[in-house]
Amino acid sequence: MTSASGAARGRLGRGALAVAALAMAGCQYMPHAYEPQSAQIPEARTIPVQGAFLTFTSVGSGQPVVFVHGNIADLRIWHAQQGPAFKRYQLVAYSRRYHYPNAWTGNGTDYTEANNIHDLVSLLRGLNLSHVHLVGQGAGAQLAVEVALAHPELVRSLVLVEPDMAAAAVQQPDFASLTTERAQLQQQMEMDLRIEEAEKAARLLFDWANASTGAYDALPPPLKGEILDNASVLGFFLSAPPPSMPCSELARLSVPTLVVTGERTNLFYTAVGESVAGCIPKAVREVIPMASHVVQRENPDVFNATVVGFLAVH
Repeated sequence: MTSASGAARGRLGRGALAVAALAMAGCQYMPHAYEPQSAQIPEARTIPVQGAFLTFTSVGSGQPVVFVHGNIADLRIWHAQQGPAFKRYQLVAYSRRYHYPNAWTGNGTDYTEANNIHDLVSLLRGLNLSHVHLVGQGAGAQLAVEVALAHPELVRSLVLVEPDMAAAAVQQPDFASLTTERAQLQQQMEMDLRIEEAEKAARLLFDWANASTGAYDALPPPLKGEILDNASVLGFFLSAPPPSMPCSELARLSVPTLVVTGERTNLFYTAVGESVAGCIPKAVREVIPMASHVVQRENPDVFNATVVGFLAVH
């Protein structure tokens, strides 16, 4: 059976050819660049940014809400937020470079936080969006924070879902043991990725984040397929992780901020969520019941009501 990493190498060649052909044609949109593990996204479009093409969806009208996914995920992670709960908003979800279904146009060395920031800013400006509500999960939450700090004119509010900014929580009791556990997890993931076992690495991460051994194996095939579509990107993230985001940086934020964590998430995210909310002036923190790391899918009704309630007053 072809490994996720082996499939990724095939996507690299086909993706580069697809992007080159698109550039020569001068066309703004392109088809998906490779055969995925799960269903395609027929409503998706693609917009060019420097060195890549980003796939996005845009539905509805009103104040723009832009969704930023984390690791082993793509724009489909926000499917449950595309319904009537957000009917008064324009909803934009996009896939970061190298994430499904974007073409692979390099070898991953351009998968950097600086490029991810530039990509998101380029997406907003390319779609003529400003004063947006940015909703980011995990690594996407830090990306949303960095854009808000660098370009406050673009951001109306922030919703940080299960933020991954460990530096903010260094003063939390017993947090050192949680970071040690996470470091050991990352070492094992790196070992798996070196031998082209991307699915094993993704399983480790998913189970750990959800504080439940077997959480990945219990997923229905379509959701497992979404993770497999993005598992190979883990190696790029581990090679060039985002810079630390200490409390002093978060304290510079001036936009209204909601911090959301799941009731059943890993204690690492609970500690980080508490700390991030404490660092940001006037931030609001909410815990979604009966949900772990992927709160927007595990309890979408409560998550959606919580977020829409926050957006309505900001």
